[in-house]
Amino acid sequence: MNIKFFSLIILFLMFSLVSAANLDVKVLEKKDIIITEFDKSNATFTLNITNLEDVDDEFQIYSLVSIGMYPKEFFRINGGETITLEVSAVPFKEILRDKRGIYAFEYQIKGKRTGFFKDTLAVSIFDLKDVVDVSINDIPLNSTKTKMTVTNKENVKIEDLKIVVKSGFFEFSKTFDLENKESIVLEVPIILEDKISAGEYDVDIIYELNDKKSFSEMKIQYLEESGISVSERTEGFIIKKTEINKTNEGNVPAFAKIEIRKNILTRLFTIYTDKPTTSERKGIFVDFSWEKEIEVGESYGVVVTTNYTFPFIIILLVVVIGFFVSFLATGKLSVHKSVSFVRTKGGEFALKINLRVKARSNLKNIVISDRIPGHAKLFNKFGIPPHRIDESSRKIEWDIHQLNAGEERVFSYIIYSKINIVGSFELPAASVSFECDGKRQHIFSNKTHFASETTEN
Repeated sequence: MNIKFFSLIILFLMFSLVSAANLDVKVLEKKDIIITEFDKSNATFTLNITNLEDVDDEFQIYSLVSIGMYPKEFFRINGGETITLEVSAVPFKEILRDKRGIYAFEYQIKGKRTGFFKDTLAVSIFDLKDVVDVSINDIPLNSTKTKMTVTNKENVKIEDLKIVVKSGFFEFSKTFDLENKESIVLEVPIILEDKISAGEYDVDIIYELNDKKSFSEMKIQYLEESGISVSERTEGFIIKKTEINKTNEGNVPAFAKIEIRKNILTRLFTIYTDKPTTSERKGIFVDFSWEKEIEVGESYGVVVTTNYTFPFIIILLVVVIGFFVSFLATGKLSVHKSVSFVRTKGGEFALKINLRVKARSNLKNIVISDRIPGHAKLFNKFGIPPHRIDESSRKIEWDIHQLNAGEERVFSYIIYSKINIVGSFELPAASVSFECDGKRQHIFSNKTHFASETTEN
């Protein structure tokens, strides 16, 4: 007993006499995740090592615990110099067998001349099942597939991973790669040969990597649901009929709810096979809903019929009357507007506007009105002088007391601009009003435009 105690004292004194190496060590980068199923169970560290002494020396890195440190060779650091060193830490078999989670260990850097430097590093040791998380969605009634999510929880790449899941609902396997902290979603087919009741069921999970297997279990729920199916069919155009049916495909009684939205106009022409449970107006829309409890295998349906015959007739009459009035007006008088380019001595941009008016019936009190574009000016020269020029509204008008059937008049004027206009120059339609059978009517000419690029030499 005394001999052992004395030996420990001598050993302590020997270490005390060893000087410490004056080094500064920083960890720049680390890959400290070790998965026991990997072929190479090692962690790597990038160390930034500075020799704070003025003495050049050769150093060796190692650990006195159950960790192998590489490289084993000596490396040289001159005084005041900094180097970057890639270091591997390889746990011994007993560490990989017995330790899980974060395992901290002491390492030393020994100099031939300057002594020892001590510090601590740590590795994270996991089984594959602790790194890869598998979750499976609960299964609704009568489902044909479900989703399985596989997540890599750590910052390590896993290649050729095989996941096998087994339960009373499925037996599924897939081999794939997982990047750092990646999640993938897989579809798992469900095959049920016999009906089973809702409840909680076990799932066995097998992780396979490099001919090594690990196992875990989880629970999934086979959900009890009403499983209401919906079918909707619409037919017709003028008389539009929509039939909505809901059927309880599940194993418990359930409430069926049918909802339809109509606007405030179409609801006036809509009838239902059943009285709505609720109706709520939201702006220009009205929401109708029907609710009923239906037993297993029972169906509930509503037929909604909207008859557009009456509004369609009204719209059609308005369109026909509009076309008829327009036809009568244009049939009694026509006006055509045309434009041509005018060359000027001063080089200004100028256009000549022609209005050709032709009567097909005897008309009275005709007023031809046209507008001058805002960026143009009116040249004081006319074929037939206008009766009115309103500079504020830029309107120019001619009055004709009477036109006989077949009579035609042409009115022209010139507009100009000192600004050179590039591109398509559009002129508005001219308007003509006249009296026929004691009623005042209005028509418009065509719109016309002029492409100013054509004036270039």
